[in-house]
Amino acid sequence: MPSERTPHSGDDLQKRKAAQYYLDKIPINDEAPDPREPDATTLWRQTQKQRRTALSGSWVLIVGFASIILIGTLLLKLPWASPSGQSITWDEAVFTATSATTVTGLVVLNTAQDFSLFGQVVILLLLQIGGVGFISFSVLLFRLIGRRVTLQTRFIVQQSVGAGELSGALNLALYVLGITLSLEAVGAFLLWLRWQHTMPDGQALWYAVFHAISSYCNAGFDLFSGTELGVLFGYGADLYTLTVMGALILLGGFGITIIYDLWSYLWDHSLSLHTRMTLTLTAVLTVLGFALLMLDPFFRNGMAGVPWHERAATGLFSVVSARTAGLTILPIEQLTEASQLVLMLWMFIGGSPASMAGGVSSSTVGVLILAVLATARGHAAAVAFGRTLPDETISKAVAIMTVSTLLVVAMTLTLALRGNGPIFASAFEVVSAFANAGYSIGATTELDAFARYIVIFTMFWGRLGPLTIVVALAQRLQPTLVRFPEEPVILG
Repeated sequence: MPSERTPHSGDDLQKRKAAQYYLDKIPINDEAPDPREPDATTLWRQTQKQRRTALSGSWVLIVGFASIILIGTLLLKLPWASPSGQSITWDEAVFTATSATTVTGLVVLNTAQDFSLFGQVVILLLLQIGGVGFISFSVLLFRLIGRRVTLQTRFIVQQSVGAGELSGALNLALYVLGITLSLEAVGAFLLWLRWQHTMPDGQALWYAVFHAISSYCNAGFDLFSGTELGVLFGYGADLYTLTVMGALILLGGFGITIIYDLWSYLWDHSLSLHTRMTLTLTAVLTVLGFALLMLDPFFRNGMAGVPWHERAATGLFSVVSARTAGLTILPIEQLTEASQLVLMLWMFIGGSPASMAGGVSSSTVGVLILAVLATARGHAAAVAFGRTLPDETISKAVAIMTVSTLLVVAMTLTLALRGNGPIFASAFEVVSAFANAGYSIGATTELDAFARYIVIFTMFWGRLGPLTIVVALAQRLQPTLVRFPEEPVILG
């Protein structure tokens, strides 16, 4: 590159700097250049293309989910969706469609009483599509009609379902659908075997299918709350029912990648770092949350006449459901604020990324804990199970945690300033909405129209926000061509 400066336009100068950056990375040797190797201009164009793919991929996710919510809102607004034959209000339809699509479970209407069979089917389809992901359904649709799946769609599938390689993303998307439907079918059959003795076969089958899908998708919708059947029509402390639904919740909260990793462990006897971290944190959070929840006076006084093993089963299921699903078998509003705070923190953490669960994800929390421990011990890198965590992974975890915390604080403050009840109750509902958990202490039904739309936005962001950040940051953008001198900042 000549040392003299010649006048160029801004775009040409930027391209020349980018080309020079990549030329500097090419080693100098006496051998003739390989014509198959891309030159600096080609590398620059590839980087620009990757940047556009990442940004457009984020918008595909946002617009796709928004379109599903819009379709669901229109369907739920139809008179057929209500047993009375009268349409529900627009804000009720938007809230319900958003809660179902984001697999949250917060409701302003009773699913069993305020919706007809048609409305319940619409809700079930929305939470199924929202749980598995509309991208996976799009891939299946493209395969059926013979359309070619674009590279951008492959990239989004890779990020949304946790594929390690781009080449296997399509097969993994179809694998997600197959495993999801299979596990839900098994869960529905097991629940039907138990419930058929309590209600007619047809009703038992419908209820079993609905709750199996709701459990696996970590949706939190149920058909028993507020009805004469009570909490799971008397099975609220039944070990069989809670075991089936709890297993579905855990499997849905793990995600397909962990399920496949556990299955492949039978013959390769190895687990990925992601699987090891998720299983460890899940066990720690479950045991710790169960121990803290059982200290609540409600289990000693409110459930005094219930056998200890049923109380333990109820508490354990509530902790498992709090992190991901929000299927309620306890009167959350009757627990102490200490127990509610535990549930709120567990909801904020959530389950595994690329799964049915919400929250900041257990992996994010695990990475940050390891990074803090490494800094406290004076280590140069964060290490877990004999593996070093890349700096890029830590940066993504910091970004997700920071943005998520700021969102929860901002939405809570907004509700508090509008006078929507005590700030703790507002914070609990906001965290439940952000984490797509569905637990409520009764404040959601008391919100005004503006506050409901605040919760709607929080549910939408909670489902797509962390994933959108990951998609946007998944590919490296063009490296900066200017390096400024470093200077430390005082911390602590």
